[in-house]
Amino acid sequence: MEPIKKEKLSDLIFDNLIEQIKRGDYKIDDKLPSENELAKYYKVSRVPIREALSKLISIGYVESSQGKGTYVKNTSVSEQVKQFTYGTFNKKELFDLLEMRTVIEVRSAYFAAERRTEENLLKIEEALNHFKKITTDQRIIGMEADYDFHKAVVISTQNDYLIQTFKNLQSVHRDALEFSLKLNVGKPRKREQVYDEHVIIYDAIKNQQPELAADLMKEHLFNMRRKLGDDRI
Repeated sequence: MEPIKKEKLSDLIFDNLIEQIKRGDYKIDDKLPSENELAKYYKVSRVPIREALSKLISIGYVESSQGKGTYVKNTSVSEQVKQFTYGTFNKKELFDLLEMRTVIEVRSAYFAAERRTEENLLKIEEALNHFKKITTDQRIIGMEADYDFHKAVVISTQNDYLIQTFKNLQSVHRDALEFSLKLNVGKPRKREQVYDEHVIIYDAIKNQQPELAADLMKEHLFNMRRKLGDDRI
């Protein structure tokens, strides 16, 4: 039997905590055990515990206050919770589409660095500046600003088929971005990290370094897929 992977452990812990909330073991304003206590209880490291709690926070069932702990915010648990991450897609479909998106956008970054016009570069820069502004407001998810950055990069390829394919993935792209960015709400360093990754991709495109732009885009997208639990990378 193969060992359970960390991503699956976090899903199991998430489901178990949801079940405890559903049973009434934890009521509104009740404090959850600390990460260390939960890790001991489930006999795991703190990594899957942290991931499970992040998922609970992202759908509004608990909230975390630095230095105080994590408290139950909502006990109205329904079957819709099962779909909290993926919108209209199940997990397999989402990860397949994100894998396809990686193929498209890594090559798009390469072509953008080769072919971008000054007008293209300005659009990428505008999206980058917009994203920088929202990183200072921890209440804003920032999905539109992030999406506009990636769209501007793909448009810079001057390839109509790449551009249309990217647009066809708009729904899953937005679903994934929204959830991924929700995990960073209240975590300024994480939000800054996403912005910093955008900056270096922009710089590589501006300086017309296609290989570097492709490598940086690949790492950027892999970071998002890891955050969402894709165990194929």
